[in-house]
Amino acid sequence: MRIQFGILAAAWALAAAAGAQHQHVFGAAGGAPGDGAAAAASDIRVTWETQPGRLYESARLIKVAENVRPRWLDIGSIMALRRAGVRFMDITDVQDLHSGAPALAGGYESQLPQRLAQKKDVEGAIGRLSEELYGKVLVPFTAFHNRYYDSENGRRSSQWLQEQVEALVAGHNVTVRQFRHKFAQPSVIARIEGASDETVVISAHQDSVNMWLPWFGRASGADDDGSGTVTILEALRGILAQGFAPHRSVEFHWYAGEEGGLLGSQDVARAYRNEARKVVANMHFDMTGFWDRKDKELIGLVADHTDPETRALVARLAAEYTRLQTREFSCGYACSDHASWNTAGFRSAMAFESDQLDGNTNIHTPADSVETLDFTHMLEFSKLAVAFAYEVGYHQP
Repeated sequence: MRIQFGILAAAWALAAAAGAQHQHVFGAAGGAPGDGAAAAASDIRVTWETQPGRLYESARLIKVAENVRPRWLDIGSIMALRRAGVRFMDITDVQDLHSGAPALAGGYESQLPQRLAQKKDVEGAIGRLSEELYGKVLVPFTAFHNRYYDSENGRRSSQWLQEQVEALVAGHNVTVRQFRHKFAQPSVIARIEGASDETVVISAHQDSVNMWLPWFGRASGADDDGSGTVTILEALRGILAQGFAPHRSVEFHWYAGEEGGLLGSQDVARAYRNEARKVVANMHFDMTGFWDRKDKELIGLVADHTDPETRALVARLAAEYTRLQTREFSCGYACSDHASWNTAGFRSAMAFESDQLDGNTNIHTPADSVETLDFTHMLEFSKLAVAFAYEVGYHQP
């Protein structure tokens, strides 16, 4: 989806007007968590925030397109952009990431497999997948009032997610750590060590936001992006059960702050670039659970701000290991966290629940609930994550 200059100009004007008029208004959006989710997660305390967080005590540098000069905006102006449907990167703390992506140390160029050579193990791991984990994790995860990234809810939901990852990998040679940011919510990274110095990254984002009251409103975030969160978590469970021992290290990332302008993933991608980490590719999953049955069931592949070779590989993996066809579509600037890796100079790809970017109208509202998801549809994306982990992680150039 290309954002034309006139639309951008209007969006900037809207943001400026909103910034001048912005006031804190509470209680206008959202309600309490659903009874079923609250009962299943009775140990989760609901926290209502009355401020947008320390991150917004001063203006932020916001970028809405590649060829448009970034601007300093306050929280009211940023909220206006979000409500207008304008996707953006908050580059305040990572401006060097956007000054061009230099070649990595040693002239490293990642190599993807040209043929699929891990079919036995991929099919073995896929055979171990099930839908059980989806509900088991999503019900309590969506019981948090929201998972707003610069809040106590965001911090506590991330800690809870980390505990689920740690429990899942217990007994396996997997390290789990937090990646801390300047805002309250940390990202979570699980790493399976390989023999080489290369790393494969499979990711989703963990935060959720209410479009109208980001830090206060109810945002269950089941599809956006609870679905991606559990999609890759189930893939991790499946490969570990199969005895996964890759040549390249494989990391599973759950990013904080995606809804704030790709905050968490930009921090991580910047750190990896500055450390000259040899990242082979990033495979990102943002929203995998909603399927409007009047449309053809498929896997959407983001065509812009991604790597063509990685997209082609993902399409081959889907054709070989899932029951769904793929279809490319344009997602626009700063669509999701794959764009952070692309900006940093690494290969990236993103899989989406359909080829209709705005197909699920429930997102960013209290209506984005577990009941609206199709777990059978989600399972195909877990298969894709399994295949990517094996075929790219085991590949020896």
